[in-house]
Amino acid sequence: MLSLELVWQNIISPPILFFALGVLAALLGSDLKIPDAAGATIAVFVLTSIGLRAGVAVSKVGISEVILPALLAVLTGILLAVMVYSIFTGVTKLDTANAASLAGHYGAVSSVTLALSLVYLENVGAGFEQFVPALYPFMDIAALITAVVLARAGMAVKNGKSVPLARVIYEAMISKSSFLLIGGFLIGLVNGVVGTEAIMPLFDLMFPGVLTILMLDIGLLAGSRLPYLLSVDKRVFAVGLVLPPIHGLVAVILATVIGLSPGGATIFAALAAGASYISAPSVMRTAIPKANPSLSLAMALGLAFPFNVTVGIPLYYQAAKLISQLL
Repeated sequence: MLSLELVWQNIISPPILFFALGVLAALLGSDLKIPDAAGATIAVFVLTSIGLRAGVAVSKVGISEVILPALLAVLTGILLAVMVYSIFTGVTKLDTANAASLAGHYGAVSSVTLALSLVYLENVGAGFEQFVPALYPFMDIAALITAVVLARAGMAVKNGKSVPLARVIYEAMISKSSFLLIGGFLIGLVNGVVGTEAIMPLFDLMFPGVLTILMLDIGLLAGSRLPYLLSVDKRVFAVGLVLPPIHGLVAVILATVIGLSPGGATIFAALAAGASYISAPSVMRTAIPKANPSLSLAMALGLAFPFNVTVGIPLYYQAAKLISQLL
């Protein structure tokens, strides 16, 4: 059984409620607005914090202990982002910006889905490798950067420009969002807990509050673009519901192949199947401003999250047990 209380606490958490508040303010025509300069500063803080905290988390485990699973997590993040982008642009004919944004959201990790997978495994008495939860930044950052690359490449093609792939990747890597994520991650990884002891209180204490204001800003933008959802091809939502189990089952197979236990494979599947509504909105808001956040957040919160916490996680665990017996 999953913790319904944990699910409910997530739904009524301040970041989600402030996002809803922003949407409501936009729909009611309120003059509430986050100044552009403040919004840019908030985005820099959140992106730096995500990268730095992820690097410190991996340093606790030790990069040498997770090198093979980490490489798999990076490749999985890239694969998922490319697959999602290709499906949405090819099958549903979604525009480049929104397809890339959805690729980032569906390729990145939902920390709450990850937490719920740990709760589920504890409830069923299943063991798992303790380093697997620390793989989240590898998959998360890889998917987000890949989404930015896809957006820039797609925009270049749309504008009739012939831009070398290396140039697109370079520009994506030095863009504000990618640069802060990677830079923060490397700094956190190199310094670890001891080296970041003096600065982490700032990021640990302020991150939840600053993130809440960012979600309010994203809610204001999403609310202003909410009517756009009425014109979206309904196949987009159908695909959005089918993607989580596909991601989860593919991840189970890959994790089992490299030797993870059924419990570890389940956690890896939760990383792959979850759609981010924390790190992804922050990055996409900055890197792909033309994308409509109301679409990506509606699908992440309204489709992927409910499926994973009700059906998905138990499904991934059963699949992991079956596949481990077959391989």
